[in-house]
Amino acid sequence: MSTALKQALEDYYNTIREERANYRACYKSFLEYCNQELKLYSLADLSENLTKIDVEQACKYYFETSKRATSIEAIQRFLTAIDQFSSYAKERKIEWRYLKEGCRNKQIVHDVCLSLNNELSQKIYLPFDEEKEVKIAKEQIELLNKNNFYQFGQSVMYRLLITYGFKEKIIINIRTEDFNEKEGQLLVGCDEEQRIYIKLEADIWEDLVKYCRMHKYPDRTYLFTKSNGEQLTPDSIFYTLKEKMKKLDIHNFTPTTVALQGVANLIGKGLTLQEIKILTGFETQKIEDVSKYLLTDEDIEKVINEKLQKKI
Repeated sequence: MSTALKQALEDYYNTIREERANYRACYKSFLEYCNQELKLYSLADLSENLTKIDVEQACKYYFETSKRATSIEAIQRFLTAIDQFSSYAKERKIEWRYLKEGCRNKQIVHDVCLSLNNELSQKIYLPFDEEKEVKIAKEQIELLNKNNFYQFGQSVMYRLLITYGFKEKIIINIRTEDFNEKEGQLLVGCDEEQRIYIKLEADIWEDLVKYCRMHKYPDRTYLFTKSNGEQLTPDSIFYTLKEKMKKLDIHNFTPTTVALQGVANLIGKGLTLQEIKILTGFETQKIEDVSKYLLTDEDIEKVINEKLQKKI
């Protein structure tokens, strides 16, 4: 990489927040590609010459050179990182003339996925779907300390995710007043204008009541909390469970992968795409991808024919 691009990257690292540091490999790969393949040696060069096709080729370069870039999620992360980097450049009066709408948009993602074809790992949408791993997760949940509000809370959250497919944002932001203990209802949703009450399954309802009774911080704001009573983060939702799973060499146990099992469950129950979007907070593309993953060509033919024969 040229000295100028290296310096630009170092300057950027010094300005970003800690969470953006997770994209370091993306920034580096992008600038390496621009330097090696396009012969663009400065941010000013990028502003004048970088096109949509170049971004797609940079994605392919990242896919081919990074061991972690095996999924569509990885490609989306790469594009998000480049958008963040372009915002940094824009603050310095350097704007990419051909990419004013940003890099992470549906058309670019679609074209990148199309060009990589079957090389992208489809299983990313339900990576936690092997019978053996699901069994191990259930066993580890049973081993949690049911007398500890934090560990017991993880088991309750697991069942909410696997049953209703909530996105992390929903779980983290559920407040104590959102749980109607008397009626067994929970107010959920990512969109403040379209939040809904759902009737909880009886066993989840009972355990949620138990969790509230034993909670160390009864005056808390949020229904589920960290062990110190503070609001959860995505990393702390399954902290104890994830540590247990890692020791068993299972590293793909995350709230999202568990929630996508819940999305699969909702698809199986016959909920429509719009209903699942409202309930879970997942975007259309993600739900459609889970659906495609679940249905083989034979399944599709059978389901369609059954619905065509159904009397209305």
